[in-house]
Amino acid sequence: MTCFNELVFTAAAAWPFIFFMDLMRYLVGAAAIVAVLDLASAGWLRRRLVRIRALADRQKQLEFARSMRTVLIFSLVGTCVWVGYHLGLSKLYFEANQHGWAWLVTSFFVFILSHDAWFYWTHRLMHRPRFFRWSHRTHHLSLAPTPWTAYSFSATEALVQALYLPVALVVVPAHQAVVFLWMAWMVLRNVMGHSGAELLPRSWLAGWWGRWLTTTLHHEMHHAYGRYNYGLYFTFWDRWCGTEHPEYRQRLQALAHGIGVHESTDAAVVAELG
Repeated sequence: MTCFNELVFTAAAAWPFIFFMDLMRYLVGAAAIVAVLDLASAGWLRRRLVRIRALADRQKQLEFARSMRTVLIFSLVGTCVWVGYHLGLSKLYFEANQHGWAWLVTSFFVFILSHDAWFYWTHRLMHRPRFFRWSHRTHHLSLAPTPWTAYSFSATEALVQALYLPVALVVVPAHQAVVFLWMAWMVLRNVMGHSGAELLPRSWLAGWWGRWLTTTLHHEMHHAYGRYNYGLYFTFWDRWCGTEHPEYRQRLQALAHGIGVHESTDAAVVAELG
């Protein structure tokens, strides 16, 4: 009984901080991209927009409300991870040299690759007709995603996505800094993917990044059409499994080319004025 009481106390003491961190991660990530979009010039933003559908009435407010539920679920699962660490069930560690510096760096990429696989296959499963309505439909109410869509999940989907971390930590030793950086990467890529505009340089979109990593257009097409582009960070699962939208590569090339043409024109105008 004493041990149980200690675990309850540990969870109760940790949860407020974990909730605050999950909340700040979402708010800072989404607000940062919103600020970039608001501060961008009209011409710069216009040639980078990838909107396919129109926003619904009160969409952003509803997305924010649903996201608060997701933050709560993420924080509760995070608290369970912390309790699991105290029970010796988690491979989370805090001394950088415990597994060596080489593994500390490598583990970050292991987390990203394994999370991408987790997301792709759970995402495809939630698109199955028998699961879609009660798991993933809430997220797809946003036909034209915004930065606030990033956490707009049903309770079921929020739990499925939150479970990756405790499952991964049962298998993969990870330093606290690696977990923090992975979470920051996850939120930034997620918010950018829902922003409705390509924020990366044209050379990235036309080069290695555009070939192997998902773009905003990639996920915009998923929300617009539903049956394609399930990947989170990388495009190779969609390629290997035949779930990439047949027009995605062509549209991305056209977008990158259009940005390049406008950038060249803008540079010529500036030079002429100079």
